[in-house]
Amino acid sequence: MEAEAAHASDLLRGLASLRSERALLDVTLLAGTGEEFGAHRAVLAAASGYFRAMFAGGLREARASRVRLHGVEPDCLALLLDFAYTGQLGALDGGEQPQQPQLAERLLRAADLLQFPAVKAACGAWLAARLEPSAALDLQDFGETFACAPLAEAARRCVLRHAADPDGELGAQLERVPLARLVSYLREDALRVPKEEAAFALALRWVRAEPGSRAGLLPQLLAHVRLPFVRRFALLAQVEGEPLVARSSACLRLVAEARLFQAGRLDRHERSPCARLRPRPSTGLAELLVVLGGCDRDCDELVTVDGFNPRTGHWRYLAEFPEHLGGGYSAVALGNDVYVTGGSDGSRLYDCVWRYNSSVNEWTEVSPMLKAREYHSSAVLDGLLYIVAADSTERYDHTLDSWEVLQPMPYPMDDCSTITSRGKLYATGSLAGKESMVMQCYDPESDLWTLVNCGPLPPWSFAPKAVTLGGLMYFIRDDSAEVDVYNPAKNQWDKIPPMLQVHVGGSLAVLGGKLYVSGGYDNTFELSGMVESYDPETRKWSVAGQLPEPIFWHNSTLTFVGKCRVTCLYGSVRVLGFTIAPDQPPYDLYSPTPTAPSPSKPPAASRTRKNRRRR
Repeated sequence: MEAEAAHASDLLRGLASLRSERALLDVTLLAGTGEEFGAHRAVLAAASGYFRAMFAGGLREARASRVRLHGVEPDCLALLLDFAYTGQLGALDGGEQPQQPQLAERLLRAADLLQFPAVKAACGAWLAARLEPSAALDLQDFGETFACAPLAEAARRCVLRHAADPDGELGAQLERVPLARLVSYLREDALRVPKEEAAFALALRWVRAEPGSRAGLLPQLLAHVRLPFVRRFALLAQVEGEPLVARSSACLRLVAEARLFQAGRLDRHERSPCARLRPRPSTGLAELLVVLGGCDRDCDELVTVDGFNPRTGHWRYLAEFPEHLGGGYSAVALGNDVYVTGGSDGSRLYDCVWRYNSSVNEWTEVSPMLKAREYHSSAVLDGLLYIVAADSTERYDHTLDSWEVLQPMPYPMDDCSTITSRGKLYATGSLAGKESMVMQCYDPESDLWTLVNCGPLPPWSFAPKAVTLGGLMYFIRDDSAEVDVYNPAKNQWDKIPPMLQVHVGGSLAVLGGKLYVSGGYDNTFELSGMVESYDPETRKWSVAGQLPEPIFWHNSTLTFVGKCRVTCLYGSVRVLGFTIAPDQPPYDLYSPTPTAPSPSKPPAASRTRKNRRRR
């Protein structure tokens, strides 16, 4: 191998020597201004696709002794010829010179024209390594024009990092970009803003630069500002109070959507995944799956609450449940809070309701249910909490801290999963005392339940875990890896690819436009800690992470929260997803590992579960 490398180096040196001695030259290149450069056709054809096509492709220049290269500057042509003979680009090496950036740009243009890809890449990398915010927009345009993707991407990332700085040079330049370019920045998760109000200010500044021609374009910009995560007072004062917004019905609809989201009244799972309804990482908000309770390998009941961030793969300790959870309870997210209802300790039923406040990481007790119950299900619709049981239904208004009785299901169910879709509740499960499965629907406007004529249900042995995503209902079987899908708009059943493994007594959640299934017993009857996710766009399952420890058993529940958002969950582990500030104390981060836990944190098994985490 050393001999081969030495031969290649010797060959280059020999060719360069022939050129410097003007030996065996067979073509003269003329730069755009007329300067002449002698060269060897074979060397040029080997180094450049442009010259290969010219000299080996039967063109007229193949026989010409002199070839003029229009638009190529002499210093750039000299550097490209030096590279062809030496493999080196000395002009960009060594200390910084004032004219080097301009030379790098001109050389990249020439390398693009004459098809020297290695020189083009080297110039792009040199410019990317020295990016300044004030030049980022121009260099993004430059990189895109000359198909230098790494340079264009580096410049774009620089713009995203500095676009929201109101005092920077980039801010004034952004006032002059086309609409499509600004939209491309606003839609990015990577747009670095301390608060979402800064993204709104960026859009507004662009419109105000030319209000006469741009005022009508504000709705297109606001569609990519994540108004649901603008703080409530700012949404009222800065957004809704802005005259340009107030005069636009399209803008006001987006503001209304944000208000519904913040009030927990917007069912975002009814629509396709939308970037507007997820927080930007730079704002300090993170979507979490929250694991609540469950049982471990010893069948001990847990009172632990842990949050998982799929973006980082880290888990976070949250406040433990203050009481013995027992069994048969249900959990759901409402607004920015998580509610745990009912259950039993084996000798008596509970009517208590506990609320987890994510902003202060604390559990408090609220008004009890009208009836003590276990093995019920809960769901949130239009900002209200619904409890569905075999013989009764009731509803909680968190603004009044009060409950009211609703019409019970006409066909009582022993066990059911309750989800929301198209403004209604859907309960799916087995009829009381029978093995047959049915689906019933509750309309809150009429306070009536009806039996859903959805055709034959899949052959479920038990009530499946269920969630809604993109207007479709997903049903996870408890005894197989199969997943059934129901489209209520078309009244059609379908299947998606099976899960990677069975999750008997596992959990089901929706987070970031994906399904998450975790825990439970796998195909080998071993208790599993796997968290797997399903992406509807790719129709594929993948491993998303591991639980702090393998756990199982659940109460079926659907969770959703506006503003700092909670997703939906089911699980033996109850998985509740919501958004909190990732640096908010007193939370701790940890990453469970199946082998050697980090010595800086107690292992997942030992930090529990005999002392601190059981009641």
